[in-house]
Amino acid sequence: MKFVTSQIINASILWLCLVIGQSNALQSTVVDTWNGGFKGRFDIPLSESISNGWRITLTFSQQVTNLQISNADIVSNNNNRIYVLENKSYNSIFTRGSLKMDFIANTNGNAGRRASVELEVLPPPTPERGPDEYQCTCGYRVDYIDSWTGHLKARVTIPLSTPATSGWTLFLQFSDPVSSMQVFNGDNRGTRDNGFIYKVKNLQHNAYVTDQLVQEFIVTFTGLQPIIYPQLKDSTSCNCTDVMTTSVPTTKASTTQVPLTTMQESTHEPTLTTQATERMAQTVCLVSSCTCGSSITLKDRWSNNVKGEFSIPITTATNSWNLELRFSVPVDNIQIWNAGEVSKSKDQTTYYLVNLNNNGNLSPGQILTMEFIATYSGTEEPVWDVKLSGQPVCGEPLAITTQQSAVTTQGTPLQTAGSGCLESICTCGSNVTVLDRWSGNVRGEFNIPITTETNSWNLELRFSAPVDDIQIWDAVEVSSSADQTTYYLVNAQYNSNLSPGHTLAMEFIATYSGAQEPVWDARLSGQPVCGPGQPAPQTTQPSPTTQSASNTQSTVTTQSSTTTQSVATTQSSTTTQSTTQQATTQIASGCLVNTCTCGSSISVVTSLSGSLIGEFIIPVTTATTSWDVKLKFSVPVDDIQMSHAVVVSNSDDKKTYYLRNRYDNGNLSPGQTLRLRFVALYSGAEEPSVYDAELSDQPLCGDGQSTEQVTQSATTAKQITSSKPSATTTDQPATTTKGQSATTTAGQPATTTPGQSETTTGQQTATIKVQPATTTQGTEPVTVPGMPYPYYEVLEKSILFYEAQRSGTLPSSQRVTWRHNSFENDGNDNGVDLNGGWFDAGDYVKFGLPMAQSATVLAWGAIEFKDAYIAAQQWDWMLDCLKWATDYFLKCHTGPNEFYGQVGDGGADHAFWGRPEDYTGYRPSFKLDINNPGSDVAGETAAALAAASIVFRDSDATYADALLDSAAELYAFANNYRGVYHNSITNAGSYYASSGYGDELAWAAAWIYKANAAKGVATNHLIEAKNHYQTFNLQTEPWAFSWDDKKAGVQLLLYMITGESQYQTAIQNAINPWLPGGSVPYTPRGLAYRDQWGVNRYSANMAFLSLVAAEHIPSKATDYHNFAKSQINYMLGDGGRSYVVGFGNNPPTEPHHRSSSCPTSGTCNWNDFNAAGPNPQILYGALVGGPNNNDGFTNDRTDYIYNEITTDYNAGFQSAVAGIYELYLTGDTS
Repeated sequence: MKFVTSQIINASILWLCLVIGQSNALQSTVVDTWNGGFKGRFDIPLSESISNGWRITLTFSQQVTNLQISNADIVSNNNNRIYVLENKSYNSIFTRGSLKMDFIANTNGNAGRRASVELEVLPPPTPERGPDEYQCTCGYRVDYIDSWTGHLKARVTIPLSTPATSGWTLFLQFSDPVSSMQVFNGDNRGTRDNGFIYKVKNLQHNAYVTDQLVQEFIVTFTGLQPIIYPQLKDSTSCNCTDVMTTSVPTTKASTTQVPLTTMQESTHEPTLTTQATERMAQTVCLVSSCTCGSSITLKDRWSNNVKGEFSIPITTATNSWNLELRFSVPVDNIQIWNAGEVSKSKDQTTYYLVNLNNNGNLSPGQILTMEFIATYSGTEEPVWDVKLSGQPVCGEPLAITTQQSAVTTQGTPLQTAGSGCLESICTCGSNVTVLDRWSGNVRGEFNIPITTETNSWNLELRFSAPVDDIQIWDAVEVSSSADQTTYYLVNAQYNSNLSPGHTLAMEFIATYSGAQEPVWDARLSGQPVCGPGQPAPQTTQPSPTTQSASNTQSTVTTQSSTTTQSVATTQSSTTTQSTTQQATTQIASGCLVNTCTCGSSISVVTSLSGSLIGEFIIPVTTATTSWDVKLKFSVPVDDIQMSHAVVVSNSDDKKTYYLRNRYDNGNLSPGQTLRLRFVALYSGAEEPSVYDAELSDQPLCGDGQSTEQVTQSATTAKQITSSKPSATTTDQPATTTKGQSATTTAGQPATTTPGQSETTTGQQTATIKVQPATTTQGTEPVTVPGMPYPYYEVLEKSILFYEAQRSGTLPSSQRVTWRHNSFENDGNDNGVDLNGGWFDAGDYVKFGLPMAQSATVLAWGAIEFKDAYIAAQQWDWMLDCLKWATDYFLKCHTGPNEFYGQVGDGGADHAFWGRPEDYTGYRPSFKLDINNPGSDVAGETAAALAAASIVFRDSDATYADALLDSAAELYAFANNYRGVYHNSITNAGSYYASSGYGDELAWAAAWIYKANAAKGVATNHLIEAKNHYQTFNLQTEPWAFSWDDKKAGVQLLLYMITGESQYQTAIQNAINPWLPGGSVPYTPRGLAYRDQWGVNRYSANMAFLSLVAAEHIPSKATDYHNFAKSQINYMLGDGGRSYVVGFGNNPPTEPHHRSSSCPTSGTCNWNDFNAAGPNPQILYGALVGGPNNNDGFTNDRTDYIYNEITTDYNAGFQSAVAGIYELYLTGDTS
């Protein structure tokens, strides 16, 4: 079969005449032209599918000296006029649409020319074995249900002349070898004859078959898709034939058929167990909420497998979706055919799925129904629920016990409240149940009625005999008693809130090695307790604790819904009934360290060996939208854990911990109470049972002061600043016109005069010392006669670009007003606050490695060329820009050996086109730790923080110290636990795979040494940087300076620090190939052309290094300055156009950027991606990828090579612009 087209190519238009039955003209534009060549495109509609590959013959009317095509293999070339192309391995199958291909043809002339395109569909290869080589069971049927790359799902149906009463054996025979096979309802006994034949036996539940045997399976293959010939042992045999085989569908069914119902089955249903059609309740969700109206069905089960189904009614239209499939117990893997599996949670209880290309569109009234198979290795069969994006959710805000498997028989209650607690008291009304038991294990449940409201809880699970281990899924195990009879649990993040009328029900598995099977009871904090023989009390709200007598201190019950503040200075010797194990300890008259928040109270909830659970309660008298807490202990504490605040850092002696609000609890109003519970771990002999707390912006009291005597205004109270400030405390510059700073209120830079300015942060007052400036703040930027471009304007607009890339809660000073708050819950999946940071490019993933490299290079430019920013009136904005990134990095650094290296899933993210504010899809956060190292990301982030600390040293020494401390800790993590990050964060591998971490280790060590030197401190990091330099052979010539390769930066930085000739030689060897006449080629108009992808980025980065190197290698200053200016000026207009959005002559108007492609209001989707014309929003300052090697450029957002934008593209570019501007300011215009 052949499709023949002809092309007439002139200067600008490509015409295709398609001949398939009837003539059909198709017009397509030439993508690009230049002297001696052109980029063309042919687009051939297909009237039928291609399933086995294709061949194209491309014939030109004149010689084409070179043909470049990326999606086909050139298999022959006849006289440079006739090129024969064949499919690659990944694009041999086309089921619909058209075959579309771009190519570049280099010619020797410019005249009009004619070419023809001939498409030949290749016939299917001959199978290795035909039907005549096998015997099959008479009357068999094969249904090919689905196929995808290297996989085939099929069903065989075999009629039985006599029932199989004691089992059966089925041989599945294939025309071509099969690599592996997964059988859904049979026992796969493996392959015979090298993958051509597989043997399948019955399972226990389907050994008896009466009229027909039905088996479904999935096979994997590497060669041809196999044809299936089944034979049932001891059945009547006939010749095999292909006639009875249903063909594989070549086109997916429409949306209303495939995604909303299970893949079409034959009329013969599989043999199921008696439970195969049982329906599970849809009103009970495994976690806090699931999609309203969803239902689940158990279709079948066999050894360690369940075949399930879910159905979800659609009430809200969508054109793409993601789905959480959540299981009650870990599931090793799932097979699902109508959704794409993106990833799964670490505990393997949640699988994250996205739509396929053919079923993304859902409309109200439809039902999304899918089958899957879940394989598990545990003892408990999983049940499940589902949550579909964009649809309403229902369900109690309480973790409810999961549905029981039909094969498990529930036991009878062992005890109920009032009939006998294991100890003197347990929670009233609680009861326990044995659900299942097997050797050395008991699966149990407890149910506790809730009578008192609480927003956090702890629980004692107490056993009659030692228990080696427990598994529990809806609570966090803190520790156990020394005799292993009591396990101490705290709430999970999603089920901390309990309300009267609810029941807290949980399952667990207890493993024991003793002879006695344990029984148990439970005691839940904050709920009334009963003892042996005591009746359960009425389920009414208990009265609040009464106040003690005069001159005594009242005891506040830990879980009471109200807290009575004491006005006394001594502690009462008597207490009212407490809901915890021991009396609470409150501090109001004696703070550990001078002051603590007035009226605050503390309590020890549970005291254990090496740990304690504590709680503090602080009354709020001053409204705030974010807060910090300083938690002070009497003795060192190794670590604290808490779910409702972020642990930012701790003091060197580990007696003070700095906490910050989470994303969801920053707002406090007068009259409210901040109540936080934590677990403190300690290794010393003395228990840290005495502590106090300071809450920012609230009045403080000191030794001897009672709360009655407090008159201090909150506005004059001591401000608490943690060593790692929050992301929302940055002073945000006021809105300005070009280059101007306005007089501002607190939280914004003030109008300044040369020499210094005073800015007020949300938590402290700091002085910004300004270098002797050429202008005063508040005036126009400095212009220099003869300066070819307004570099100050480029600086301003590049900083605006970084504002457009902001993720999270945007400040009031945000100047890019078409952007709004987005992804404020980042990190919530792991209980951390990762609000903030920059989107990497035109998508919404926060990739840690390129973001950190961008920040490092921006900070380096600010260090070297500060005067340029001041002269441009952009210094405050630059600080603001950089701090947005460094605040985020501090948040990502959640522990000494922890760092969150990525937020967002590349696959799910790239499937979405729209505003970040509208994205509701799958967005995981990925953590690096000692078991999942990432020396490259941790090292690069350490470099960024260290470099930024130098930038902030003069204006905010406290913040600079916090940055440097975090940098040192991250570097130690990177150096001690080595590995490339994409092996730990595998999702990053398709986008920013790292070539190694040696350069980042040296880079980080050098920056930390330099930052400490700026502080006046000497460290051994220089020795370590030199060692890394030698160990990892960093003296070699780098290909480029980029997010992945820091060698050139290391060479230059070590030369600047040491002045040693070996580093000078290395950096000159890195820069010199880029100079005219070097090994790096140039375009005709003068751009150093290292690579087609991000060519501007590579040249700008090397221009920046050249400007810095010129200051330290005087003999090369002129060459390096001229090179840098030629590259940057090319991008600003010398190349025939501007490559900076919103600047200069004929700038790009269609950057490949989602949010700027969206209109101000209304929907935004892939239609906007394909829309003609400029982006509705101007992405000021963004540097696009750049031209081709002949200075050609296509202004088309769908062409992401030309029009890609990223934060790392702009970083070296902006720093180089600042360097060139400073050259003109200092009079060096050579």
